[in-house]
Amino acid sequence: MLIEVGGKRVIGRKSGRTRRVLLSVLLGVLALVATVCTGASAAAAPQAPAGPVGGGSALVIVKMVDYQLLQPAFLPPGRYTFRAINDGRAPHALQINGPGVANARTPVVQSGQATDLTVDLRRGLYDFWCPVGNHRQMGMQLNVFVG
Repeated sequence: MLIEVGGKRVIGRKSGRTRRVLLSVLLGVLALVATVCTGASAAAAPQAPAGPVGGGSALVIVKMVDYQLLQPAFLPPGRYTFRAINDGRAPHALQINGPGVANARTPVVQSGQATDLTVDLRRGLYDFWCPVGNHRQMGMQLNVFVG
């Protein structure tokens, strides 16, 4: 950028200090954005299967919230105990249908309570949903791929 002041040509440049301040601000903003994005994805990520439960099955936490199922959507084949925790206000249940599993279902669980359902999952696509009322139609359904 070329500027003329009183007949003299002056080249307009930012000082080294100004550049350092601008660069510091830019890096700070980028670090903040990266931290927020990483924290949001970690908070939203469903829990992976935990260690074995009695009988050699892996424990998977399923949070039943009005009107969502929060759990992993991908699992390796194996025996699983799904701990269905009702974190919503309405009563919920968990039902599973897929290869080798014909409509396995928990009892209805009231708000703040939990129940377990143990099933063997082999390779394929499984349908997980809440069979209470019209909860499935309201979005309490999840396809889980096992492979």
